[in-house]
Amino acid sequence: MLRLGHVNIYMFEGGTNFGFMNGSNYYDALTPDVTSYDYDAVLTEDGQLTEKYRRYREVISHYREIPQVEFTTKITRRAYGTLPVQEKVSLFSILEDLSTPTESVWPQSMEQLGQSYGYILYHSTLDTEERLEKLRLWKANDRANIFVERKPVATLYDRELLEEKALSVDFAPGAEIDILMENMGRVNFGPRLEEQRKGIAQFVQINGHIHCHWKQYPLPLDNMDKVDFSKGWQSGLPGFYRFTFEVDEPADTLLDFTGSGRRGTVYGIYTFCQWMGVSPWHFFADVPIRPKEELAVTLWLSLRAGTSSMPSDGAPFWISVTWF
Repeated sequence: MLRLGHVNIYMFEGGTNFGFMNGSNYYDALTPDVTSYDYDAVLTEDGQLTEKYRRYREVISHYREIPQVEFTTKITRRAYGTLPVQEKVSLFSILEDLSTPTESVWPQSMEQLGQSYGYILYHSTLDTEERLEKLRLWKANDRANIFVERKPVATLYDRELLEEKALSVDFAPGAEIDILMENMGRVNFGPRLEEQRKGIAQFVQINGHIHCHWKQYPLPLDNMDKVDFSKGWQSGLPGFYRFTFEVDEPADTLLDFTGSGRRGTVYGIYTFCQWMGVSPWHFFADVPIRPKEELAVTLWLSLRAGTSSMPSDGAPFWISVTWF
C-alpha cells in the first residue's frame, strides 16, 4: 500500500462541531451526534498525544525517517472543582424577553419561521377541554416536552411522535398548554436529508380533534445576553443557570454535567468563543490564552431543572460564557 498508494488518517486530530451543528444519523431511529469530533483521533481535541499516535509513529518509522518534533505550546489540563449555582431563572419567566411570538392557526415548523437550529415553543389555551386524554403531534421532530399549566406532563422523542400518546391530565377550561420542541441535530446523509422539518410541521391533535390557534416562540438561543436572572424560577421546568468561578492559573478544562439531562454532551463552543472574543475557527492551540480573573457561565437545561452544582472536569455541555 505504501509503494502503490497513500494513507488517509481520519481523523488525525479531533475537533468540535460548533453550536447546535452536531448533526445526526438516521437508520431505524434518530441517533444525534455529540458535538465532539474526536472520533478516536490520533491527537485529541486539545492537542494531546495518544497511544495511537505513538503506535502510528512506530509503524511508519519502519518505512520512512521521522524527524523529532517539539511542541511549541505546553498544554496544561486542570480541574477547577465543583461550581455552586449562583443564579437561576425559568424559561417561562423570560420567554417574552428571548423571543417575539408569531401567531398561526396551525403550528409552523422552524424552517417556515426562518429558524434553523435550537428550540421552538408552541403556546395555546385549552378553552373547550377539561381533561387531556389523548395527544398526537403530526410531523413533529425531534423531541417534545409538553406542559399543561406550566407542569410537565409528557416527553416524546423521535418514533414516539409517530403515535398517539395516552394521558390523564385534569384542568379547568382555559388552561395553558406549552409544547417545547427541540431540534436534536440535522441528519448528515441518506434519504432523510429531504425530511428535515423541525418543530411541528402540521397539526396538534388533542382528544381526537385538531387544536387550532397557536403562539410560536422561536428559540435559537443566540441572544443569551437577554437572560434576566432577577425573574422567577421553578423546579422541574426548563431554565437557565449561572455559575461563577475564579481562575488563578488558566488551563484547559471540561465541564461535567452528569445528571443534567440527556442533552448533557452538547457543547456550544461557538457562543463560548464568541463571548470570550476568541475565534472558534482556529485550533485552540493557535489561540493565545487571555488572562482573566473571573469567569461567569450561563447554562440552559431543557429537561431537568434542579441542578445545584457542577464539576468542571468531565463531559462538556453547551454553554454561554462572559469573561470579566
